Amino acid sequence: MGERKLSTVICPNCKRPVKPKECSRKSLSKRYILVTYCCPRCGAELLTEHIEVT
Repeated sequence: MGERKLSTVICPNCKRPVKPKECSRKSLSKRYILVTYCCPRCGAELLTEHIEVT
């Protein structure tokens, strides 16, 4: 699985533009996973996305 390219977002915690890094990946079922992206500076959770496993 390759790294997804994400745009820069403003972290609400440290108020700076950061590139989110993947910090956790959970299996929801056989078909879906939940990926969480965090701020590399402070570790605050920024984005979550459901990805269908093909």
